[in-house]
Amino acid sequence: MNVSEFVWRRLREWGLARVYGYPGDGVGGLDVALEAALKEGTEFVQVRHEEMAAFMASAHAKFTGQVGLCYATSGPGAIHLLNGLYDAKLDHVGVVAIVGQQMRSAIGAAYQQEVDLQALFKDVASEFVATASVPAQVRHLIDADFSHFV
Repeated sequence: MNVSEFVWRRLREWGLARVYGYPGDGVGGLDVALEAALKEGTEFVQVRHEEMAAFMASAHAKFTGQVGLCYATSGPGAIHLLNGLYDAKLDHVGVVAIVGQQMRSAIGAAYQQEVDLQALFKDVASEFVATASVPAQVRHLIDADFSHFV
């Protein structure tokens, strides 16, 4: 099992069976692994714009009482999630956002679509913002994120 496959499996173990998102090169591994996750019970709602992914995840949380889940690619894709994430924050519902990032070797080199995600999400996701740099972090980060919702 690769890291992306593990991400979808672990999210399902936490009860997140529906994800709202928009594929992109910054989350290509997750996009490929999502195909297999669909066969294991994950439901994917592909939106027309990343902003709608976050709003739909927020609405999901509001109407079901469950944690909403959205994902988007890096750079502008991640930025487009902000409005929906603020909607969730202001209504005090839980939404998890997974976003892509440039390769570690490109960070700080003014690479195409590089965004400081920690700074970008600091206010809206103040309870938990983290970046997985190595595979060994992924389980811990997912579990630590969900500890805020239980």
